[in-house]
Amino acid sequence: MNALTKRGLALVCAAAMLSTGTSAFAAEESSSGIAVQLDGQTLSFTDVVPEVKDARTFLPFRAVFEAMGAQVSYSASNQTVTAVRDGTTVTMALGGTTATVERDGVTSTITMDVAPYAHDNRTFVPVRFAAQAFGCTVGWDQDDQTVILIDTEKLIEDTLSKYKFTYLDQYTQYSQKFNTGIWDFDAQLNGSLTMMGSDPLTLTGTGEGTVADAMKMAMDLGIKLDLKAFMESLNELSGMGATEWTTEDLALLNDLKTNGINIQLRGDMEEGKLYFTADSQLLEMSGLPADTWYSMDLGALYGSMGMDYTSLISASMDMDYTTLIPMLLSVGEEPTDCTSAYSDLATAVNLVAGLFCDDAFTANGDDRVLHYVFNQDGVNAVFTFTLHLKDDAVTGYDLSVTCDVEDEQAPVSLTLEAGMDAKDQMTASFTLDSGETMAMEMTLTGGYTKGSTAPVTEPPAGATVEELVDTTTAVTP
Repeated sequence: MNALTKRGLALVCAAAMLSTGTSAFAAEESSSGIAVQLDGQTLSFTDVVPEVKDARTFLPFRAVFEAMGAQVSYSASNQTVTAVRDGTTVTMALGGTTATVERDGVTSTITMDVAPYAHDNRTFVPVRFAAQAFGCTVGWDQDDQTVILIDTEKLIEDTLSKYKFTYLDQYTQYSQKFNTGIWDFDAQLNGSLTMMGSDPLTLTGTGEGTVADAMKMAMDLGIKLDLKAFMESLNELSGMGATEWTTEDLALLNDLKTNGINIQLRGDMEEGKLYFTADSQLLEMSGLPADTWYSMDLGALYGSMGMDYTSLISASMDMDYTTLIPMLLSVGEEPTDCTSAYSDLATAVNLVAGLFCDDAFTANGDDRVLHYVFNQDGVNAVFTFTLHLKDDAVTGYDLSVTCDVEDEQAPVSLTLEAGMDAKDQMTASFTLDSGETMAMEMTLTGGYTKGSTAPVTEPPAGATVEELVDTTTAVTP
C-alpha cells in the first residue's frame, strides 16, 4: 500500500472519529557537507555550517531559527539561547538536555537525547527538536545529504486562509455545547464477537453519570459477558476437545453473565486525577481487595513518558478544523526526497483543506452533506457526513462510513453508523468482518440531558484509596 493510499484511508478513518514522530534524527557524515532545505529552498550558511556529532545532526541555532522568522537571543550569564516566534518561545541551555517551550502562555519541559553546544562562538542545536519546537516537519534525504525542514504550521495557515469553513465552525460550536455546564447522560451497549467460526461471545452494558464542563465526572458502568459457549467452541475448533470446567470456573462464568463487572469512575480530568472501584468476582479472584478505590495521576503518568498532559487536555477542548487538518496530515512517512518534499506536502495540505471546506458540502434542504468515495489499491471506502441545520446552527448530525479492503489473505469489511438528533439522543453501530478470522458487532444508544447537580469527583470520605500506577518508576522513552 503506497503512501498516498495510506493517507487517503487515514483521512476516512480520522474524519469518522470527528507531528511527525519524535524518533531521533540521525545522519551520516558526508565529505561534501550537509545541506539544509527550508520550505523547498536551500539555506546558505556564511560563516558556520551544520555538523554531525554523536550520530546526530546539529544546526547553527541563530541562522536556522532566523530563517524560520524567529527572534533569537543569547544570555551569556546562564548560557541559554532563546528563540521567539508567533507566541512560541523556545529556550535551551548549552550542555543541558532539557528545553522549555512556551506556547500561548502554557510552558512545557521537553527532554532531548542530545545537548546543544558551542563551537567557534556559535551555538549548535539538535535539528529535530529545533524544527519541531516551531511545528516544522523534519526529514532526511540520504542520497543528497540534505536535512528537510518544512514549516508546516505556516503552510497550513496560508492554505486555510484561501478557503471558508463555515459549516465546520458551526459543527464545532455545536459540539462545544457539551463542554459547558452540567450534563447527565445514559447509554446502553450490546455486542457480539466470533472468532474462526466460533459461537458468539455476547456482552451487554449500561452507563450513566454526570459530567461538568467536560472535565469533572462521576460514572457508573456495568458490563455483562456470556463467555461459556464462545470458549467451548474455540477449544473444539482448535482441536483441544471438550472444555473441562471446574466448579470455580462455572461460578465465575455465571457471575460474569448474571452480575457482570460493575465499575464506578470519578475524576477531574483538568487536574489529571482519576479514581475507580469495581465489584466483580473476577477481580476478587485476581487478588484485588474489595471496597478499595484506585487512583491514577494522569499528569504525572504522561509526564513520566515525556508528554505534557496539560497541553493535551487543552488541545482536546479546543479541537476545530485548524487542529483537525494537521492531525490528518500527521499520517504518513517523513519526507526523504528534497526535490519534491515541500511540493508534495503543499499538495496534501491543499487536498485536505479542499475536502472539508464549504465548497465540499452540498445542500439538501436544511442539511449540508459531505460525501466522498475512495477507491485505490484494493481499498474501497465511502464517507458521508450530514449536518442538520436550523437558523444557521447545527442541531444534530449523521455519520456513515463503509470500508472494504480487498485482500485474498486477510479481507476486511467495516461499517460505522453514528448520529445525534436535535434532542441530544445518540445512536451508533459498528461492524467488523474479516472473513473466517473474526466478526464483531456493536450498538450504542443513549443521550444527554441538562443536569443540575455537579458530579462528585473523589471517592467517599474514609474510603481506602491506593495508587494504581507508580509514576516514579515509569520509563521515559
